[in-house]
Amino acid sequence: MRRKLSRQRLDQLENLLIVLLACSAIFLMGKTGMFQTLTGNTAGQTGTSVYAGDQGVTLSRGNPVGLMVQTQTGRFGVQYDQEQVDSLYSGGLEQLLLRSLTAMEGTKSITQEEWQQTITQSDSWVCYDFLVNVSFRGQNDQAVSAGRLFLVTAQGGRVDSLSYYEEESGEYYTGRIKDGSISLPASLESLPVNDSHFAFELPELADLCPGSSMVLNQAPTCPVYTSTSPLTDLDETGRQSLLEKLDFNARAASVYESADGTVIREGADTLRLQTDGTVLFHGAESGEARYQALSQQAWDLQSKAEEILDQLMADLPGAGSLRCQSIETLEDGQVELTFCYLLNGAWVQLGEEGWAARFSFRDSRLSSFELRLRQYEKTDQLCAVLPLRQAAAAAGAMGQSGKELQLCCRDDGSGQTSTAWIVREPG
Repeated sequence: MRRKLSRQRLDQLENLLIVLLACSAIFLMGKTGMFQTLTGNTAGQTGTSVYAGDQGVTLSRGNPVGLMVQTQTGRFGVQYDQEQVDSLYSGGLEQLLLRSLTAMEGTKSITQEEWQQTITQSDSWVCYDFLVNVSFRGQNDQAVSAGRLFLVTAQGGRVDSLSYYEEESGEYYTGRIKDGSISLPASLESLPVNDSHFAFELPELADLCPGSSMVLNQAPTCPVYTSTSPLTDLDETGRQSLLEKLDFNARAASVYESADGTVIREGADTLRLQTDGTVLFHGAESGEARYQALSQQAWDLQSKAEEILDQLMADLPGAGSLRCQSIETLEDGQVELTFCYLLNGAWVQLGEEGWAARFSFRDSRLSSFELRLRQYEKTDQLCAVLPLRQAAAAAGAMGQSGKELQLCCRDDGSGQTSTAWIVREPG
């Protein structure tokens, strides 16, 4: 009797310990600068996708961070495994999405319930999660739409509809596909079934997570990354290369050393290269602008910012990528864009403010930017992270039911990252 009672007490203590560890592993950041409301023109950092069809669609930069596929074989989902997501996306799913966007017509608003019914009642489908809104528009159409989640459905192997969720407004939309020649890639039938679900399909998670949360049975694999500054040991050759990428003429510029790095002045423009990886630019308030976007439209401002980021990061090795996090018009009329790093599909909280880069535009003129360059390298170490189900239960016990949980890599300047679940609370 004593043995049974002791075993029962031990099990209870183990369960309590799991909950306590889960609670301690969740960073309740709430309304921080990292998780502010995202506008409908946010997007990512990898190359702009263009489908050269009859109309053509431009989808703003950034691969999805999560995919879920349903075929005749069963259900497959992948998240927080960016290498596999990228492989599937480039292996046919990107073209599927772009062709479907091109052929979509009769777009109308739908309810969340109708979105969920589309998932449960459709023969086959592919769902893409881009983490934040990404913009899309036809090449001959100036109207810009945006979505975070995209759902391509098929009946009898033929794509028949495309639906998407716009995160800022919380609205769902759908359109029929007029081109009956679009099919799901045949390679999807060979994907392994791993019993993935959306939270709305699981009664035990109905009140704990947003219905669109992807739920995989296994815990995410979260490597520890080293974090270093590529500017710490920057030599003269490296500095010259960096100046050329930023359109500075080293021969015409005034260069001098400061306590934290190098200062370059050319005309009324100032560039600072700090050993901690920070790159600061302040442009002249008048005269010809060094960096000019094509227009004041958010699409063009973001394109100019990403062009500069691409130039700076083209030759930097490492695991991190950049994603546009927010676009905000300030009280003085300037437009501010912030970017953050992603590691294996998870946000990187860099320092206290969280963001990795910030660009300020006045009209179409880039007035300043600040970029925190980091090189992230994966180690053999892993962070212990619970599956989403247990993390959601722990968050519910802390009064955070119904809020979205996402993985976050914290880079606090120690030289290594740590990963844990956080509550994403836009606003």
